[in-house]
Amino acid sequence: MRRTSTVLAALIGLVVAVPPSVAAPAVQRTFKTGGQVWSSPVHDRGTIYIGSDDGCLWALEAKALSPKWKIHTGGRVRSTPAVAGGSIYFTSDDGFLYKVSATDGKRSWRFDLDSAGIERVFPSPLPPYAYDYLSSSPTVAHGTVFVGSANGKLYAIDADTGKEKWQFKTGARIRSTPVIHQERVYVGSWDHHLYALNVEDGKQAWSFDTGGIVQSTPTVGDGRVYVGSRNPKIFALDAANGKKVWEHEHADGSWVESSGVFREGTLYIGSSDSLKLFAFDGASGRVKWTYRTGGWSWGTPSIAGETIYIGSISASPYYFAGVTLERGLHAVDLGSGERRWRIETGELPGYVTGGVMSTPLVVDGEVVAGALDNRVIVVADPTVDAPQRE
Repeated sequence: MRRTSTVLAALIGLVVAVPPSVAAPAVQRTFKTGGQVWSSPVHDRGTIYIGSDDGCLWALEAKALSPKWKIHTGGRVRSTPAVAGGSIYFTSDDGFLYKVSATDGKRSWRFDLDSAGIERVFPSPLPPYAYDYLSSSPTVAHGTVFVGSANGKLYAIDADTGKEKWQFKTGARIRSTPVIHQERVYVGSWDHHLYALNVEDGKQAWSFDTGGIVQSTPTVGDGRVYVGSRNPKIFALDAANGKKVWEHEHADGSWVESSGVFREGTLYIGSSDSLKLFAFDGASGRVKWTYRTGGWSWGTPSIAGETIYIGSISASPYYFAGVTLERGLHAVDLGSGERRWRIETGELPGYVTGGVMSTPLVVDGEVVAGALDNRVIVVADPTVDAPQRE
């Protein structure tokens, strides 16, 4: 998000290179919550679980998109819920990690993340440009819940009892979601570092200084860990020792807020002021293709069949004259990076004017996503059943 003439020139070029419009499928069903939906949906046994800025975690019947139950907390629910063993785990801006029953939302326990008094700085056209809009989401593995806190600590909590097993202190708030791979926990911090910790005791195996705030969640694939930062760079690191394999710097100064998804040797990841979705060769860092979303693609893309989905966010006034950010949900051909369709979501008052942060979820040929216009939307997508490549 560096405000430079170089960025402006690059963005003006992007405005010219707009891919042709493709007819989008209709939105089939919607459910309106009481607040913006930054959380991503999770599906389990016919139920969709998703958080909202109305302070609730919602359980929605997947076919009708009707509410089964909700649990109200004391703050925004921007984390993505985790489902394990008949329970739902999620965090709230009230400073707690919750465990509730997947059946009826009844609370089993809550864990104090010591973050209730830490204020966010939301996106704004005026400084400070902290842009603290994410939440670390819980990851459940080995009978343990791993989650970061705005107090700078990563916690490992017994999934049954809610008791702390260990904690690891970083130098600034953690909005990154921890990733478990083999016997390591990988997590980013606002102290500019990516950390690799031992699952059992939280001892540090290695750390890597990205040179900028790490909002995103690391991605693991083919023995490498991929992570973006506000440096503005994307790094590929050796998962064993944290040594840099390659880096890609956005020449236009774009932050890398998006978390990546890895498939068959390719890393797919969004961008901020580049207004693009990128496909990188995972081994070399070569850009295979780019797709113009036209807005801030801060969320994590998802893949189903031969389609990759990602959202885009709009804001106004944008700080580059002549550039209007586009909001919505995009479906992109996985192989070519060409648009399949785009849906525009509703407009909001304020600086952030709408779009999709949520990671799209594909269930039974339908795409489910949260939108910043307070809705959960469901789209029937005929491209989702495209045949897999050999």
